[in-house]
Amino acid sequence: MTRAPRRRPLARMAMPRILLIGCGAFGRVHAAALRRLEAPAQAFDPDAAAAEATGLPIAPTLAEGLAACDAAIVATPVPTHVPLASTVLAAGCDLFLEKPATETAAEAAALASLAERGGRIAQVGLYFRFHPKAVALRRMVAAGEFGHLHYLAARFSGLKRARGDSGALLNDAVHFADLLPWIAGEAPARVFATLADPLGRGREDLAVIQMMFPSGLTALIEAGCVLPGRWPDAVVPGAETRKEIVVAGRAALAEVDFAAETFALRRGAHEPAEQGAWLPRHGPREDPGIAAADPVTVVAAELAAFIEAVRDRRPPEAGLRTGALAPARILDAARRSALEGRVVALEEIA
Repeated sequence: MTRAPRRRPLARMAMPRILLIGCGAFGRVHAAALRRLEAPAQAFDPDAAAAEATGLPIAPTLAEGLAACDAAIVATPVPTHVPLASTVLAAGCDLFLEKPATETAAEAAALASLAERGGRIAQVGLYFRFHPKAVALRRMVAAGEFGHLHYLAARFSGLKRARGDSGALLNDAVHFADLLPWIAGEAPARVFATLADPLGRGREDLAVIQMMFPSGLTALIEAGCVLPGRWPDAVVPGAETRKEIVVAGRAALAEVDFAAETFALRRGAHEPAEQGAWLPRHGPREDPGIAAADPVTVVAAELAAFIEAVRDRRPPEAGLRTGALAPARILDAARRSALEGRVVALEEIA
């Protein structure tokens, strides 16, 4: 039986040594965030030029990089996630795994079990959970400022390249399959979805997902790369995007545009009037003044939380079961719903 290499003990104030695996567009965002945090880090990518472009010291091989580090970030194409994450965990390193962590719920469950058996810290890179506007929304919902929620809507779509390794579900919809239940504070019970392949390339490049929650809340996700965009994408040059969310409750309404960095809030409710009508009694739009955040700032917040979890040896909030398995079950249900043309209960998904 092969034993994982011995890790150096981490004092509470020590900064873990981190290996960045994958140095594409978002890998370079991770590199910038690591520099901002002044974290000791190396980079590894089969493309030496990509690794060099991060500005980090380069690990000669993956094995050597893992042997010299305490934790690793996997920011590679989706089909490589499970084998690379498994390699990281087997090497005795803690793991930060970019979204989507896995392609299926079964893979997410197996990877979570692997991390748990090895006592490793594993966090999923769920960008929007660390965006200040999403954090503010969740706090407001939890504090009861929206009253009973009745509708959530999210749009992660635009005019951009169709990735060769995934479609709209794994590339885009996964963000809000995680974020909407996280904001609502409950998991959906049922899913109905329509998937389309307008480019005829064998992948869904348009996805519309409806989620029904036990509380009566309904949520809708639109995702795809073949729709009109509105704003230049902050990560992918030349792409146009929409990254928006609507939260509607009995006591308030909110519209957040993550690309434009706007947050519009209207407090109030419908009230009964004459002849059975109900009229909206809402105040003017407010701007809560939530700070803007560029991608490096948000990723730095994610990595700072990961580093703290590694130092404290405590499970991160966005672990493999909550941040990988839960949204993967929703996407698995969406695939089954689209294939069978019916509403799928989440309890049907293992």
